[in-house]
Amino acid sequence: MIMANYIPTGRTSRILRGSAELQIQTEYACRPEPKITTTVFSRGRVIHKIEQELGLPIASQEEMFKVEGLLRKQHVEVIQIVDNDNFMTYLQRQEPSASPNIPKTITDKLNSIDFVEKVFRIDSNGTIDFDSPSSDFKKKFSAIFKNLHELIDIFQQLPGGKREEGVYAIEQGRLYLLSTGYEFFLVLTNSNDESAKLEKKLQMIIKS
Repeated sequence: MIMANYIPTGRTSRILRGSAELQIQTEYACRPEPKITTTVFSRGRVIHKIEQELGLPIASQEEMFKVEGLLRKQHVEVIQIVDNDNFMTYLQRQEPSASPNIPKTITDKLNSIDFVEKVFRIDSNGTIDFDSPSSDFKKKFSAIFKNLHELIDIFQQLPGGKREEGVYAIEQGRLYLLSTGYEFFLVLTNSNDESAKLEKKLQMIIKS
């Protein structure tokens, strides 16, 4: 009961430096041991991780506020580390060269699928942080935007701040919500009678 009542809010940030894109996520986990974990992703790959052990689970609101302060501090410190010329140079040296025609990010991979019209990335707080949807899109799917947090909860919370991976059909053959575990995507399609084939492709990208 204690662990369920006091869960500090995680933080997610994105750094763009030329062609390099880094995603930084800091979360509290109470199992197997209470800790704060900050993970840095590049093109869906974990490239850096920092963990701070907390000892005992959070047992009061006062303790939760204290842990939230530690979480914010750790998140900012990691951002300062990765948003550094030396770190970016190191990262670019580690990345294998690739043909410009090969999709590099999950967004690129989703956009490369036949029938996909638009892809919107959603962070762990339920905020769309890439291109803003058009007013027509928001009007047509207004109920979706009002309940993004509830939709995200379709994917069960796992230890370490991760959620279940998967594809959820909001509107069969038209609108899908995808979870990679640490981020989410709204995918607008016009698959018509090809929905089964499309959903299989979406599942493959999530697991790739």
